[in-house]
Amino acid sequence: MKTISVVIPAYNEEECIAVLIEKLKKILDPLNYPYEVIIVDDGSKDRTFEIIKEQTGIHKFLKGIRLSRNMGHQAALDCGLKHASGDAVISMDADLQHPPELIPQMIKLWEEGNEIVYTQKLENQDTTLMYKLWAKTFYSMFNRYSQIKLTPAGSDFRLMGRKSMDAVLSMPEYHKFYRGLVPFVGFRSTTLSFHVQKRFAGKRKYNFKQSMRLASDGLFSFSDFALKIPFIIGGAAMIIILLYLLYTLILLLFHGTVIIQGWTSVIAILILSISIQLIFMGVLGVYVGKIYFEVKKRPVYFSDEKVGELGKIQ
Repeated sequence: MKTISVVIPAYNEEECIAVLIEKLKKILDPLNYPYEVIIVDDGSKDRTFEIIKEQTGIHKFLKGIRLSRNMGHQAALDCGLKHASGDAVISMDADLQHPPELIPQMIKLWEEGNEIVYTQKLENQDTTLMYKLWAKTFYSMFNRYSQIKLTPAGSDFRLMGRKSMDAVLSMPEYHKFYRGLVPFVGFRSTTLSFHVQKRFAGKRKYNFKQSMRLASDGLFSFSDFALKIPFIIGGAAMIIILLYLLYTLILLLFHGTVIIQGWTSVIAILILSISIQLIFMGVLGVYVGKIYFEVKKRPVYFSDEKVGELGKIQ
């Protein structure tokens, strides 16, 4: 019989965990699939892991992993996916904004032959205008310049079959960007839309700075376009300068005049030239920094404690 794994990264979600577990049990029990729920505590400072431990004594399907410190959402997700043993693996957030009620439909689409079931967020009233503009800009840039295409307003709420799951886990990247890694492997897929639910309790943990860092990891991991910008701008600047020299040569030959630039123009061009060079050096520095972390091959996360029977679905 096919089995289901549900993987949930969590950080300071003590008010949500018990409610989420009960809701998942109510939804998954009638489906008649053996299943497991793996919650990865990403170094929470509240009672999140203590509640997970308490719940594992009540629910045999529940497993928990506590990371040694806060490693970030993608690292916690990576940990949970590597410990999932189901034929289909569903990842979702712990704050109940990803509706568990969508899971039966995701499994149905998987049974119909879709190896990957993505989800797409519809209008989220809790999102600020600045965040919406930033998200729209990111998806536009990513889809234009990267090797793959992302579904706008996508999320880490998705289902992967074992074939696609193993393919994704075979890529040992340090800077994980699962929204890019999953479509990169291909396979037949479909997309479900859902309305983002209001957070059950607590505050949003993923701030704008973390979103920027994740977007940076995604863009620089799947596109080398930034490395081509110096060549493009340098070539354009060379053409402009050659046309300008040709213009001055024509004036000298046919009119006997020479254009004399003022010191203000010279200084402005010099400052602009230096600024552009520094920007390009910064771009190269970002890529070198990514390479630096990759070649060291440090683990993405460290586990501190595990509860429940990991690797076994009853």
